Amino acid sequence: MTIEKPQIQDADVLQKWYLDKEFRLLYDGYRGNSLDMVMAEIKAGRDITDPHAERLNFLVRAKHNNDPIGVAAILDIDRQNGHAAIAPGIADESKRLLGYGFDLMVVLCDIVFYDFGFRRVYMRVNDNNQLGLRSALSFGFQAEGQLRDHIFTGAQYVDQWMLGLLKNEYENLSVVKRWKARA
Repeated sequence: MTIEKPQIQDADVLQKWYLDKEFRLLYDGYRGNSLDMVMAEIKAGRDITDPHAERLNFLVRAKHNNDPIGVAAILDIDRQNGHAAIAPGIADESKRLLGYGFDLMVVLCDIVFYDFGFRRVYMRVNDNNQLGLRSALSFGFQAEGQLRDHIFTGAQYVDQWMLGLLKNEYENLSVVKRWKARA
């Protein structure tokens, strides 16, 4: 799996995913679903080297064939306090249970901890995304809080979970050590 900054030619596939109601319920990083909005976000996208970036968007590709399989974002980049949120999203439903989500969390955490030098990463996961919640907790994120009836989605209010992971906790996760040893 690889990640890259989205390009204008990726707008159609991104819009297709953002229009997918099921994916919208699962992914916390999209901003709009009209083609114009997707293209505007791509054009305004920042690069990882930009010291003023508060958000970075990525297109996720399968390494073996370079097909797009998902999106990801690093959000709320707070350089003063040393933390950022991540939003991993495997949009291709046929790829969701094949380990790409785990790989994506490692790559995003590595960027936050080692490229930015931060000490904390967090995720917001809605209660109606039980797969995402279980995946993040089994990865090593800790439940730090539950915001009750915080998000209105699918014609109902759902709770949103705040999950956090500190750099020293991440570095001690045996699953991450094994993943990096094979890479």
